[in-house]
Amino acid sequence: MVVRLTVAALALAVALAFPVRLSADVWAYAAYGAMVTDGVDPYARAYRNADLAPLHDPLLDRALGAWGGSIPRDVYGPLFTVPCAAVVVATRPFGPDASVFALRLMAALALLACIALAGRTRPRLASLLAYHPVVLWSAAEGHNDSWWLALVLLADWARGPRTRLALLIAAAGVKAVAVVALVWDVVHNRHARTRAAIAFAALALAYAPLAWSVIAHGLDHGLGPPRVSLLHAFALAAYARSSVPLMVAAALVPVAIVAFARAWRGGDVLAGAALLAWTLLPAPEPWYAVWLVPAIARSPTTPAGRGLLAASLTGLAGYLQDLGGGTVLHDPALLGGIMLAQYALPLLIAAISPSPHAQPMQAPPTPPAPVTASPSSYPSPAETTTPNPTPSPAASGLPSPNPYLYVVTPTAPPNGVTTRIIEVAMNDRVLHSGGLMLVRVTTSPDVTTVVARTMGHEIAVPLYSPGVFAGQQQMPSGIPFFLLNRTFQVDFVATTADGHTAVTSLPLRLER
Repeated sequence: MVVRLTVAALALAVALAFPVRLSADVWAYAAYGAMVTDGVDPYARAYRNADLAPLHDPLLDRALGAWGGSIPRDVYGPLFTVPCAAVVVATRPFGPDASVFALRLMAALALLACIALAGRTRPRLASLLAYHPVVLWSAAEGHNDSWWLALVLLADWARGPRTRLALLIAAAGVKAVAVVALVWDVVHNRHARTRAAIAFAALALAYAPLAWSVIAHGLDHGLGPPRVSLLHAFALAAYARSSVPLMVAAALVPVAIVAFARAWRGGDVLAGAALLAWTLLPAPEPWYAVWLVPAIARSPTTPAGRGLLAASLTGLAGYLQDLGGGTVLHDPALLGGIMLAQYALPLLIAAISPSPHAQPMQAPPTPPAPVTASPSSYPSPAETTTPNPTPSPAASGLPSPNPYLYVVTPTAPPNGVTTRIIEVAMNDRVLHSGGLMLVRVTTSPDVTTVVARTMGHEIAVPLYSPGVFAGQQQMPSGIPFFLLNRTFQVDFVATTADGHTAVTSLPLRLER
């Protein structure tokens, strides 16, 4: 965790040293805070120079300049807009640039909080957040996605379902996209549905000013060209007076359908649905990578999961439109190139890349002794050094009275989290080229599959009884020298039938 945080902090510090060039969103955030302090409703409509000039507010003047003379309507929740107003009040004596930098710094700190919160419960997500260049740059630009994600991850540590639900409501009160996490939690927790009705009523009240303004004044109509996306193919064709966007869309839409159908048939519904939703966005902006990485982290290494990872990177092509303005869209070749750069690689990876099949471990001669995995028998942290009893050699056929010499008992998850890995036991923490690896994973009884992941490979651990997974694997003898005498992090991922996961990471050393 320390390495992740250090790398991310250094990268964010370097990025914060550069002024905002590619996105003006943080100027809009500051403008919304300034409007609140000036007594203007930021939810009412888009505001132009003539609307805000009488206020003589330097921050609003700078924001209007950054947005080309029209600041869009505020579409965020009050739990974001009100803090923006507080930031503006605190930094107004130091000028508009200070307000913008403060918002950027807060977004960067929120991302570091996300990495720290995910470090123990979701190590794969923590690594993606810490090392993903688009995620890091997006936070340094000041985008508020790290705000709501921090609240969602904080909900993992909540003690009790009520606190968890309150944090998820707060996340949705920052940005509406966090409703996805709230709905996911409600669907998988039937006891929360009554409270969820109250939660959605509270969110409806929070977003009522925005909803009323849309009903009264309609949607914003931007002054510039449409955003480059598949959804805007017809509008782009009309703007550019070219059929190129329609031709590109006609080529990519069938690929998107094949990619989603393949993910659906393969059981990777989460990554497939996330990739489809990204494809249908009216503007697949680069900073939406923060939306994608939680789905990537929860998905196995499948074509859809790899396509989703590619989408989190190819979204950078959206910046080309901002760099060149509307002039980009008058060049059909450049316009078509942007669309292909955004969509082609992710969709092709999801549609035609080979499916990795988890390599199953071999079964030991007889199943290991079953371990009771009922909630009442969960070991406490104090029991982490006491291995479970194992059968005698005559009864089990295993190579030694106690073959599991390396036993790790993870820290108990927060209250309300039932899916868990209780214990991971291995024959040794040092594996040898050509040697035998024994694994036993004890889980909560709702777990249906367990895989071990490292260096992009997966090994499935066979199920022997509810809550007990065990197997053995012969290590290859021809391991390259540069992989030997090194310590690797191995993630044991337990998954339930309804998609809940628990992850435990172990350091294992590989020697000759």
